[in-house]
Amino acid sequence: MFVAMYTVLFLLLLIASFGFGFIINMLTKKFPWTSTVVAVVIGGYLLLSLEGVSNKLITSLPVLGGGIIATMTIRTLQRRGFKMFG
Repeated sequence: MFVAMYTVLFLLLLIASFGFGFIINMLTKKFPWTSTVVAVVIGGYLLLSLEGVSNKLITSLPVLGGGIIATMTIRTLQRRGFKMFG
């Protein structure tokens, strides 16, 4: 029961942080690392504020991962020449 709940929570946080990071990167075209910086700040805050090892890992890892994946996606789209992202 708890494993399924934590798996769904992990996936939802990963998808939500990717979407948030992607939108932040689209709004700040000159600074493509903005979502990674925001993800590190939010992930660091979650690591410091939450209690329990499982709560810290389940909430901070997908936030950090989503921000980094969003940055890598925007950078790849910019390198391939998509005008909307560059």
